[in-house]
Amino acid sequence: MNRSEYQKIIDEIIGEAALVLLQKAGPVNTQALIDQLIRMKEQSTDHEQREAIIAAITDVRNSILAGKKLREEQPNRDNVLPLFGDKEQSGSNRKH
Repeated sequence: MNRSEYQKIIDEIIGEAALVLLQKAGPVNTQALIDQLIRMKEQSTDHEQREAIIAAITDVRNSILAGKKLREEQPNRDNVLPLFGDKEQSGSNRKH
């Protein structure tokens, strides 16, 4: 199995865990997602699936750490990022 196929399996596991959280109508946040993934790992009897769930947990935790690091590097920024750069278009150059 190549890396992209394995990443697809991890993404599907994360999606399945998120769907369970939505169906329970409880909190949907990263800690709840990790807790659900841990429950899935504990209930799994297939070794390969357990390994993929562990990789999914690691993926979520790495994502959390990356987000924290980004917020620490840019503490004064709001959460709005420009999609098309910071420059404003002048009125005469508008296309619409």
